[in-house]
Amino acid sequence: MSQSAERTTADIALAVAARRGAGSVTLAGAGTEFLFYEAAGGLVREGYRIPRSSEFNTANNRGVSAKTLQRQEMALARWASDNSIPSAAAIDVMMQDGFPVLVLEVIDDDGSDLDCTALGSGIASMHRLPVPGLPLVAQAGRPWDARLVERLEERYTRLRIRHSLPSLPPSATLQATLERNSSKPCLTHMDLRRQNVRVHNGQPLAIFDWSNALAAPPELEIARISEYSVIRENGIDYTAFLNGYSKGGGSIDVGSPSWPIYTLDTAVMLAGVFDTVAPDPEVREHFLSRARALVRDL
Repeated sequence: MSQSAERTTADIALAVAARRGAGSVTLAGAGTEFLFYEAAGGLVREGYRIPRSSEFNTANNRGVSAKTLQRQEMALARWASDNSIPSAAAIDVMMQDGFPVLVLEVIDDDGSDLDCTALGSGIASMHRLPVPGLPLVAQAGRPWDARLVERLEERYTRLRIRHSLPSLPPSATLQATLERNSSKPCLTHMDLRRQNVRVHNGQPLAIFDWSNALAAPPELEIARISEYSVIRENGIDYTAFLNGYSKGGGSIDVGSPSWPIYTLDTAVMLAGVFDTVAPDPEVREHFLSRARALVRDL
């Protein structure tokens, strides 16, 4: 986070707090695309999710407006709350100095380890719900299988410029495999990790950051969690998650011919992240090796 970006977003947070009768403002969290401030005292206690720029051109969001992502976050947070999925209340999106600011309920986090059995049970419940009827940014207006193949090829091509990787099967082959061997789509969060869950005594109180959400088979979500669990900082116990998912009524087919494609989607994404966005040679090499092995399985 640059000092100039921090000053700009801090000024925006202070201005929003003043407009809403809130008190002192503190930086409570920072990600690649958004910063989160808490305002306490005055008439209210609330949080402000503020974008680093008005339009993103990151690995996940190319040419996507911050306002579009903020409105999606508000809509899905409200959908989650309405369906008893852990979520903070989304209050409003308001413009301040040309930046869309999402105003949210503040839910305290006690820093405890996430109970992944409880998370798995909650996600199983979410996967049984009808997909909400709103366009999802990460879907880019495409059927889920076409979008998955498209982004996999884009990311894999960028990786092959810098690293030795085998060729992918033709896109038509990948899409045919997905079409023939996939479950019914549901809403998937696609970024479930400790950093995106507010926790108290281990229990998940709120899931946030819906930027990567897709209407896709549940196996795609579970494959992502499987790969995420390798990274210690993500705080995911995959075995416990699967146990909770099963107890919550969830069912997946990890033996499907589509499973290596689902898993490859995440391995390639993470190899790219740890190659250029947050360089870590050891973790990058792990996911490059995973990508090579999964391509061989296709």
